[in-house]
Amino acid sequence: MEATEVKDLIDETHEHERKRHGGGHGGGDHDGGHGGEVKTSTAIYISVLAAVLAVVAVAGSNAGKELASSAIEASDNFAYYQAKTQRQISLRLAADQLDLLGAGLPADARAAQVARTAEYRQAADRLETEEGRNSRKDLLARAKAAEERRDHAAAQDPYFDFAEGLLQLAIVLASVFAITNKGMILWSSRGLALVGLAMAVDGFTLAVPLPFL
Repeated sequence: MEATEVKDLIDETHEHERKRHGGGHGGGDHDGGHGGEVKTSTAIYISVLAAVLAVVAVAGSNAGKELASSAIEASDNFAYYQAKTQRQISLRLAADQLDLLGAGLPADARAAQVARTAEYRQAADRLETEEGRNSRKDLLARAKAAEERRDHAAAQDPYFDFAEGLLQLAIVLASVFAITNKGMILWSSRGLALVGLAMAVDGFTLAVPLPFL
């Protein structure tokens, strides 16, 4: 529910209350005053719900963006890590093959083969022990960190979705109450708002995991 839609609901409520109490006689002043209080409190209630809804909507949007970006980052880093690992394996396999082929070589060719084998093994060892950015250790650590952020955002997202839906329903019921003055509708709106708020807080904290999400 957008802010403009919430404003329309409040304006419709105001207009309905004005029509109901604007032409009253005798006790109309008293009723109109009471109606004005109901109108004002309901408008404030809807505005508060709309503000909370806006925060939850932004949080849900951010969780969705974090989920997508972290998934891509984790995939890219794992791919780079696997490419370096494959390179390391290829170098060691090449060194082993040269060892096998060098057994029957002449002395001068054997010396060249030994030197090349040593180069391959040193390159493979450097890939194992290198430090710094884009080293295998760094790539693996960044990929795992991105996975953790992805999983955290994936856990948050459904809480915000449910909270947003419940708060929207609460706003709609509050606007219906302003027109009908039915107490049951107001209490239903409050109940939905409380559950929606609780789910939003749980979405931020993930303190109470829900089995159906």
